[in-house]
Amino acid sequence: MKVTIINYEKVLYQDSAIISMTVPGINGSFQILENHDSMISLLGVGFLKLSHNNHKNFLIKKINGGLLQVKKNIVIVIL
Repeated sequence: MKVTIINYEKVLYQDSAIISMTVPGINGSFQILENHDSMISLLGVGFLKLSHNNHKNFLIKKINGGLLQVKKNIVIVIL
């Protein structure tokens, strides 16, 4: 999956080798895997975890809310 994390000023993170991500939804955390169906969700306060395709590298980022869109293996997170 290609994942892009942005805020109102710049691109904070971008990678195309992500196999899964766990995000804090407003009603609880959920996971997005490759070939996930299209969706848009509001994000709550918590940790965003990205897992790379080698299963050893991952990124954890604390967020305070935002918006997430998934469409055709492209994930955009707006913080």
